[in-house]
Amino acid sequence: MVGQITINGAFNGQSGILTIPSALPDSINAFLNQYAGGMASSIYGGMVGYADYNPALGDTVNSGGPAFPAVFEISNFNSVGGITNGPAMTNSVSVPASATSLWVEFPGVVTVDGSAFTNLALFGANSDVTYNVTGGFSSIYAAGGKDVISVGGGSLSGEYITTGGSDTVFLSGPTGSTGNVNAVGNATTSVFVANSDNATVTASDSAVASVAFLPGAGGNLDFINNSTQAQTVYGGTYIINGNVVYANNAVTAWGGNAGGFFVGGRAGFNSLVGGAGNVTLVGGGAQDLLSASGANNLLYTGQGEESLIGGGGSNDFFVGFENYGIGTVKAVGDLVSAGGSGSQNFLIGQASSTTLTGSTVSGASNIYNVLGTYTTLGGQEVSITGGDFTITDFGAHDAIWLINGSGTFDSGAPTVETVGSALGGGGSQILLSDGTTITLKGVSTSQIAVANNGHEIYRQ
Repeated sequence: MVGQITINGAFNGQSGILTIPSALPDSINAFLNQYAGGMASSIYGGMVGYADYNPALGDTVNSGGPAFPAVFEISNFNSVGGITNGPAMTNSVSVPASATSLWVEFPGVVTVDGSAFTNLALFGANSDVTYNVTGGFSSIYAAGGKDVISVGGGSLSGEYITTGGSDTVFLSGPTGSTGNVNAVGNATTSVFVANSDNATVTASDSAVASVAFLPGAGGNLDFINNSTQAQTVYGGTYIINGNVVYANNAVTAWGGNAGGFFVGGRAGFNSLVGGAGNVTLVGGGAQDLLSASGANNLLYTGQGEESLIGGGGSNDFFVGFENYGIGTVKAVGDLVSAGGSGSQNFLIGQASSTTLTGSTVSGASNIYNVLGTYTTLGGQEVSITGGDFTITDFGAHDAIWLINGSGTFDSGAPTVETVGSALGGGGSQILLSDGTTITLKGVSTSQIAVANNGHEIYRQ
């Protein structure tokens, strides 16, 4: 459903001279109409100047009042309110420094060089606006087109951007800049953080938003999913000319009821909370917290000490395994805890001083898959040796499987070498053929059963 915002008081005493279609929700359209009404009163009263520019004709129509327009429109309207089209636009339009509000309703592609002094900008649903503004603190409404909005430009900025179409937003302000993006209605919005902004991105209604930090970007992100759709956040690790380039940032993400795919930043201290929806959570750095409560979840350790908590239903934990965009990571000092009611699967690669806790919820089962070798997505063969980890509550419904990268007990899969009491008592230690040590808290050696030629471990 497309609403409209009507701007009165344009020129020649005409009312409703410019109507802007909008895919934004009714509540936002009502606010913009109220704002436009107040602006029209100022134009009629001669308190502010007004200019309407038609890029196809190259003509500007000015109202009475001050010579420097506070209200600047880019449209295909002529001086009597009729629609006049011309050749397609080939150059950019510069917004006057005097303009505190900008309104665009020009069907097709429009390139606009904004002003840092503009307080409000609205881009109609029929316009595909490329908008560039350096610095400034304004509210920008993309009402339904395919808009590309770039703010900051290395200058301090604080923009509030509402998107309602298929939009792309670039935030490139220095440290201290803030960027706030709210995708509403049925918007599909891509946000790229290119510098050191502190960004807040919200997906509302049925909107879909994705956020990525570009190579070398810093800053922080707060992401909130209030939408009915799953969302995507990528902390930012890239392979450039064969080298790994990180974005040194931190991410706080809330998955809401619809969940999504969320990757933390390399600065660590990420907080990725899945909410009630199904999520994939990928740690980025030290002191991360990853928490999932959906029916089916995937949780990956990153680089550094992290805490992974899987509640809800079934959870798959990837511990010291291949990480998105980074490759193989080693889990050192991680705490991984399952509390779901379904199957809890732990895939354990390179781990050291890591503690695993299975679920004790009724109906839950815990499978600990310990890899000896595997092949990365890039085709690299990885051998895993000499790790150590602890399982705190290995129970009668649990199992440890010693496998290779293909998930079988064939070549590359470790086997049990010895079973003995843990140093200091209180459990058992199992030494594997590849040098890995598994400590089972509260389990005596007499309670351990080894089967299938040393590839399976159970509690008896």
